[in-house]
Amino acid sequence: MKKSLFLTFCFACCPGAGQMYLGYTKRGASIMLAFFALFGLSAFLNLWLVSVILPVIWFFAFFDTFAIRNATPEELAAKPDCFLYDLPGIADLSNKYHVALGWVFIFIGLYALYNNLFMPVMANVLDMLPYDLWWLWNLFYEIPTFIVAVLIILVGVRLIRGKKQPPDDDVITFQGEMDHED
Repeated sequence: MKKSLFLTFCFACCPGAGQMYLGYTKRGASIMLAFFALFGLSAFLNLWLVSVILPVIWFFAFFDTFAIRNATPEELAAKPDCFLYDLPGIADLSNKYHVALGWVFIFIGLYALYNNLFMPVMANVLDMLPYDLWWLWNLFYEIPTFIVAVLIILVGVRLIRGKKQPPDDDVITFQGEMDHED
């Protein structure tokens, strides 16, 4: 039996609640946890940069709710309720890119320290000095923009170069035609 379209819409407006309303409790709980954990992280650490992921999660959850509601019984049987990190693609993705994911976490942590500890201390120090050194504040203020720009350039170069192909030692190069006597 199909659930109410109006209630589905209302619950779909909260990430994860629509999935829970449709009986996909594990999936909904993991979407809701991801959304509100990122929201809390971005608010607690004062990292607005992390919050740009929130609309992506919200739209995914919204449209996933209606995909579940409109799925046929066969499609629903093929898509069992599970936590998002239990999905095969997520596990493969985290195993394949664990080093890159680690660097992302390190970058977020360093940015949080920089934004919430270093810059406020530097502002207080510059206020106490008798010299006009606010140019130094502006220089340090632009460091994150510079780092992100360099990282974007490096990713672009990496994508253009592609993966290095390992040398194939089993290949025998063609030396020309040989005369065969029949």
